[in-house]
Amino acid sequence: MDYEELYEIIQVARGVEPAEFVLKNAEIVNVFTGAFETADIAIHHGIIAGIGRYNGSYERDIQRSIVVPGFVDGHMHIETSMLRPEELAVELLKHGTTTAIADPHEIANVAGLTGINYLHKATRAVPIDFLFMAPSSVPSTLPQIETTGASIGREEIAMLLSDPAFIGLGEVMDVAGVMAGRPATLEKILVAANNPIAGHAPELKGKRLNAYLVAGPSSDHETAELKEGLEKIARGMFLMVRESSVAKSLNTLLPAVNYMTSRNMALVTDDLSPIDLIEQGHLDSIVRKAIAKGIDLRLVIQMVSLNPSQHYGLNDRGAIAPGRIADMLILEDLTDVYIRTVIKNGVIIYDVGQDLQYIEKYEPPITLKHSIFTNNVSVNDFALPSKGAQVRVIKIIPGEIVTEEITVPSPTLNDRVVSDQRRDLLKVAVVNRYSRHVKLAMGLVQGMGLRTGAIASSIAHDAHNIVVVGVDDEDIAVAVNAIIDIQGGLVAVNKGKVLSALQLRIAGLMSEDDSTTVYTRLKELRKATADLGTHLEDPFMTLSFITLATVPKLKITDKGLVDVGMEEVVSLFV
Repeated sequence: MDYEELYEIIQVARGVEPAEFVLKNAEIVNVFTGAFETADIAIHHGIIAGIGRYNGSYERDIQRSIVVPGFVDGHMHIETSMLRPEELAVELLKHGTTTAIADPHEIANVAGLTGINYLHKATRAVPIDFLFMAPSSVPSTLPQIETTGASIGREEIAMLLSDPAFIGLGEVMDVAGVMAGRPATLEKILVAANNPIAGHAPELKGKRLNAYLVAGPSSDHETAELKEGLEKIARGMFLMVRESSVAKSLNTLLPAVNYMTSRNMALVTDDLSPIDLIEQGHLDSIVRKAIAKGIDLRLVIQMVSLNPSQHYGLNDRGAIAPGRIADMLILEDLTDVYIRTVIKNGVIIYDVGQDLQYIEKYEPPITLKHSIFTNNVSVNDFALPSKGAQVRVIKIIPGEIVTEEITVPSPTLNDRVVSDQRRDLLKVAVVNRYSRHVKLAMGLVQGMGLRTGAIASSIAHDAHNIVVVGVDDEDIAVAVNAIIDIQGGLVAVNKGKVLSALQLRIAGLMSEDDSTTVYTRLKELRKATADLGTHLEDPFMTLSFITLATVPKLKITDKGLVDVGMEEVVSLFV
């Protein structure tokens, strides 16, 4: 903003000059006081100039419709939507999200700075604000635990933080590294010491929590227990209540919300599938759920506007007040949170029933479209000789990304470990996508529910190697080769044939197609996987997290089964 613009805004605020745009007779939710205030909102040069009675060159009388600040998602990953940023931006705007704080560590683990720069450039022309956290967890684990495609160190983090679009350090997933004082981990924290530092602290309590907070991380979105959440709030941690497609903590953590604690809390999406985004919504969906659970709607609105904005030091947004960016939503009511109009930077960007303007796509570099290097696999690669009577099994917990470790008698046939559908024990494998030579590890998982066939994905947090689960080795091999052939995506296979597939050509994480096409193909995949026997609501999202070796308890990577607490690879056989 220059002198002339500032001078004009001041005169508009004084009522001396007309505003460019005035919302007349708005029923404003004041997130500072909790009051409802009927007034005009004067907007000039994209800034809220004043609240009161104003005249404007253009006026819209909204007849006491509810107006709330534009929603701010305090923690999300663009890549998990499977949509390219331009397509995602359109969907977020429809649901009232005007600012999103994105951690690009998914694509960074695949392609390093090349991937980060792609997301940065692709979001510059979209009509919402994507702000980034410089990823701290690339890789998210030790090299002996998992193979990843890139590494981001303190120098790269310092470079990213010099860009105004990068406002802090991304989630510090290396909790063990913090506790042990690993130089590589602490150096990343130190270089970002003057910025917000996001945490990632599942099941962290007591003195370990104290130590983690002393190190610098100030927020957490991984909390899944009420007592744990209350302890974190009591220790000054900013608690992000996550309601994603697979990890749903809203019902568990909402009892923590009261008039003291709520200011240190936010609602976030983290990882949301296109199906949930299009069918249910974004933050607006979580807001509806929270209000339906009896939480004061004024606190809920705070938790998706003012609270995350202030946590990140974004004092130019998050409220309807003079001097703030004119990001706001006109609602039909505050029960259904039905969004009628979205205003971004003082411009009506979306009215219900109208299409958003076309957003020109930024073309990703060719290297991102050819990011899977492994050769094709054979059936014999998945033969697993039996070496013991008892085996460790990854047990899925519905609605969570944490898993359990159980020990069961080995399902064996002809001296080989096989799937056993009666006990819902399925073979699972992770194939290293970054090596031309076939390298993989195998294990067993309970809870996927397949009765026949196999499903595979190149979305496998956080290194995004190829993960596959199936009943027989032939279908497992076909599924993996299908992923390789399309350079990333999701596939469902049965009896040697690909039933359904979604190509994710951009880094093996995001589609080049529009959101409607992605949605349609995902629905087809869901039907195909249901026909294979699973009852999971989102089997591919569940599959993608059994490789996340930073969240307890037992996970699998291309190196083998990982005991997350011990931070070591363990044998399948006990």
